[in-house]
Amino acid sequence: MKTADMHTHTSCSDGTYSPKELVYYGAKKGLSAIAVTDHDTVSGIDEAVYYGERAGIEVIKGIELSTEYGETDIHIVGLFVNNKDSNFLSILSALREKRESRNLLMVEKLQELGLGITYEDVVNAAEGGVVTRAHVARALMEKGCTGTIKEAFDRYIGKHKPAYVKRQVPDWRTTLDILSNNGALAILAHPFLYKLGKERLENMISELSQNGLTGIEAYYSTHSPSDTEYIKDIAEKNGLLLSGGSDFHGSNKPHIDLGTGMGSLAVPYEVLERLKERKLYG
Repeated sequence: MKTADMHTHTSCSDGTYSPKELVYYGAKKGLSAIAVTDHDTVSGIDEAVYYGERAGIEVIKGIELSTEYGETDIHIVGLFVNNKDSNFLSILSALREKRESRNLLMVEKLQELGLGITYEDVVNAAEGGVVTRAHVARALMEKGCTGTIKEAFDRYIGKHKPAYVKRQVPDWRTTLDILSNNGALAILAHPFLYKLGKERLENMISELSQNGLTGIEAYYSTHSPSDTEYIKDIAEKNGLLLSGGSDFHGSNKPHIDLGTGMGSLAVPYEVLERLKERKLYG
């Protein structure tokens, strides 16, 4: 069976594989296609497309945007983005500036807690990519403040922890408009990670689907077979297409592998074909 992975990250955001490394790893794993969906940036797409042509693997241009639904932080993956759209690039630049402000505040809080970390340490951990909490966590680990990246989140920078700072992000309607104006398809990422409960989750999906959401990740690394079937049912009720992927981050999430997630993930290539049809004719 031909398979795809439509949710991956490179070192241009919070992954550890360069776009080239990600593409060649995908080819090695036998994937037919991967989508590069870095946080708030499309800077890795051209490199990925270039090497995808040489490695014989299809590369889908994508992005992952953070937004809010009420008090809940949710993520929307954009697929088939136009990475040359000047208005889109301007919006992404503004989002990254807000990320930087948040990261600076987190470092200040960590310093107030007595931890020996500077913003330069965090920037160095990002190695030129978009600075995220994962890089704050990596800097903490590399400075010996924590033993692992996970410990950094669990003790200091995870939600409700002492150095956590809430991000300023566009609301969900604005985010859907941003992707629509770019010509991208909007996909709700990892629906169970929001821990809304079935009623609130279904209400949210219904509202988003009536306002520009195209699809939802039925296939995801942490989904059980019953989770996948449940999301498929909701998608059908709301006229949504299916999508999915591993959410691969390299060594930042070592328990999740490209294409196969935690071992049993397999996104049929037919899922991508239906998304292409929507892009072409929708």
